[in-house]
Amino acid sequence: EKKKPLPFLPRTIGVVTSPTGAVICDILHRLHDRFPVHVLLWPVLVQGENAAAQITDAINGFQTIHERGLPKPDLLIVARGGGSLEDLMPFNEENVVRAVAASTIPVISAVGHETDTTLCDYAADLRAPTPSAAAELVSPDLSHRQERLAQLAQRLERSLHHRLALQHQSLQLL
Repeated sequence: EKKKPLPFLPRTIGVVTSPTGAVICDILHRLHDRFPVHVLLWPVLVQGENAAAQITDAINGFQTIHERGLPKPDLLIVARGGGSLEDLMPFNEENVVRAVAASTIPVISAVGHETDTTLCDYAADLRAPTPSAAAELVSPDLSHRQERLAQLAQRLERSLHHRLALQHQSLQLL
């Protein structure tokens, strides 16, 4: 009951992850291909001694980022690629889990691979099996949307032509 709904079309997405790994490249690539949006990266360590503190600071920092003149994200993705249980431990730390749970911005946890589970996953509003899947979950496929819009436009045009033809026929009868 505490899970926040995800925005339908987020304009700005905040990403908490390493700036040098494949994860951010995968997320940016997937978003660019599907539905380009503004992405704010908060670079953090995703493993090691200082990782949990940096992840917590990033999640908390996004809550007030608008006070620094940057747009507040509509959604956060907390992401990391796969690894050993020890590598994923920062996402099990109490301060990270509490920051995710307290976030006023909806959070998607995209930590590890499909079989990996962390406490962060349970605190988040949604768990994605991979970082790329998180990007897919938050971005509609623009090409499919454009195709559907074109179909609806054709139906509308046919309907208008049909209605005009009926009106013309009624006018002729009068």
